[in-house]
Amino acid sequence: MDENNLIRIPEPALNDFCIGVLTKLGVPRDDAKIVADNLIAADLRGVGSHGVVRLPIYIKRLIDGGTNARPDIITVRQTRTTAVVDGHNGLGHLVGVRAMEVAIKKASDGNCVFVAVRNSNHFGAAAYYAEMAARNGMIGLVFTIGAIDHMAPWGGAEAVLGNNPLAVAFPAPGDFPIVLDMACSVAARGKIIVAAKEGKPIPVGWATGPDGLPTTNAAEALKGVVVPVGGPKGYALTLTVGLLSTMLSGAFFGRDVGDLYEKTSEPQNSGHLFGVLPVAAFDEPASYAARMRKGIDDIKGVRRAPGSEQVFLPGEQEYLAKLVNLADGVPIGRLGR
Repeated sequence: MDENNLIRIPEPALNDFCIGVLTKLGVPRDDAKIVADNLIAADLRGVGSHGVVRLPIYIKRLIDGGTNARPDIITVRQTRTTAVVDGHNGLGHLVGVRAMEVAIKKASDGNCVFVAVRNSNHFGAAAYYAEMAARNGMIGLVFTIGAIDHMAPWGGAEAVLGNNPLAVAFPAPGDFPIVLDMACSVAARGKIIVAAKEGKPIPVGWATGPDGLPTTNAAEALKGVVVPVGGPKGYALTLTVGLLSTMLSGAFFGRDVGDLYEKTSEPQNSGHLFGVLPVAAFDEPASYAARMRKGIDDIKGVRRAPGSEQVFLPGEQEYLAKLVNLADGVPIGRLGR
């Protein structure tokens, strides 16, 4: 995000603002705190595409009735190691946290657990939930259906898939977990949204316009489709993540997916899948930590490529951004400029 188009807001003030807006719309204060923390966590990590920039669409969906401000989130089916959670059409951030809490609690006695979710909504950055598991000594796995169909199957010319994100977080010695968080497109649609709001172009290869041709115009890209990462491999990956996110719970898939932006009075029935692997179920945590340390040292200690100052681990740059932004204020784009 362009530094010249940013304002910086102290985290407590931004948190209070988000909570205040959500509670005005009928969201219980404790639930609003969870949603606000989730959104601001993305901005702190430098992932502005999934942060407070999305608050206006969540507000519109609450006002229009497409999202339930006071959901009764329940487990409708379960075994010792699995569960299906019904989000009651609540804000996806709240539903996601509740579902991951179910997974972590079930795994507390050493079980590996998977929790499938239906009747949810767009839930922001997947890393947030994976890191919940990592903070509890568990490897966290997160899969979600996209909030809008904006990817065509490889060889097709019609969008019937999302860019279906996934995240994996590994507990690691040191100050931060190793975290993969990626959409299955070359770039997350949220980044295109930010570029469109700022009136800036996007790189070649991110998306095609409504005419099916590559475009650098962000506004035109939002009318077209995003390009899968790795071509047919990215298409296969987004299909796989979409199936994992929906087929076990009965959430919507394909043409049935509720559009986050266009169908604001209708439930999305988004699906997620959360998995946790407790480290202690496989080995002594100290042994695991030692192996992780050795692996990290091997990665960080390689000879650097020309022009490279250091090798970063997945999630490391986001952690460093968080330290800066906590000190200097949360960076928020000046929308509408």
